[in-house]
Amino acid sequence: MIIHGVEHEVEIRVNVHFNASHSLPMRQELHMHVWDVEFSVSGPLNPETGMVCDFLELAEFMKPLVLTLDDQNLHEAPELQGLDGLLGLTAKYPTCDTLAHYLLWKVLPHFKEDPRFAALRISQVKVSIFEPDSQEAWGHALIRPA
Repeated sequence: MIIHGVEHEVEIRVNVHFNASHSLPMRQELHMHVWDVEFSVSGPLNPETGMVCDFLELAEFMKPLVLTLDDQNLHEAPELQGLDGLLGLTAKYPTCDTLAHYLLWKVLPHFKEDPRFAALRISQVKVSIFEPDSQEAWGHALIRPA
């Protein structure tokens, strides 16, 4: 949409949380985290609804694609096994970085096929990591078009 002669689009974000364990070379014991996945989509306002997309509809679409990782040891999660290239790093090193890459790869084809989201694009996927008893993220990684 054009505002004062400049093209703009609206971005909305929904979050999905899951619990999963992993280990890292520098912290080799298996340990649990709360993972927060934020999906950002952008596009024009729908003149019939005044929304880019209904938050609830978008969250309900994303949730089942993410929750397959809930309560998993990410090194052994069935859906992370047998992946090639950079995706294969996700089971070996399940980090915010590799999970952001994996989740975009997983969600994108389903998103593009769904007619409800035809006018939208995924602008980024952000994965944040929390200790189970903390309200503050250790950090996050995001993936977006270059």
